[in-house]
Amino acid sequence: MKNLHRRPDFRRIREALGTGAVAGVASVVALGGLAAWTVAGYAGTPARIEVQESHVLLLVIPGSSTNAYFRIVNTGGAPDRLRSVSSPFVVSGIELTAHRMNATSGAYRERTETVSVPAYGEVDMSPFGTAVTLPAGETWRPGDRVTFTLDFERTGRVTVDAGVRPVTLGTAS
Repeated sequence: MKNLHRRPDFRRIREALGTGAVAGVASVVALGGLAAWTVAGYAGTPARIEVQESHVLLLVIPGSSTNAYFRIVNTGGAPDRLRSVSSPFVVSGIELTAHRMNATSGAYRERTETVSVPAYGEVDMSPFGTAVTLPAGETWRPGDRVTFTLDFERTGRVTVDAGVRPVTLGTAS
């Protein structure tokens, strides 16, 4: 005859409780991470990038570097980051740059790896902020169009045409 009143195996009970506790803690950590992700603004809509304005400065000295400026608007709920810019009209030398000042009040442009575009925000590149520095095209004339591809971390590639403009006092805005 079998013994129907078996003693409980406490070792198995402890293992089961331990496994349940680990699963419970992992769930709480995951929920906390999701809550932090939501509060930080990363949940909801993805980044939605639009380039609303763009132009390239036409310099009077052929063969020197010039700047292209873009007004980048993010209507999405997640931030994005501009990683690089390319153009079929420029073989090499295109860089993301930022305006800097040195101790003797001299201005210069410094290479930067990325340009952050905040959620529900914008970046308006300018001579006094971020820009795309590139070799000036020797055949460019005012009114010409230069195609650029902006590569974003989340959005991917966005292609735009930038108008070539002469350098004037009104160009700084």
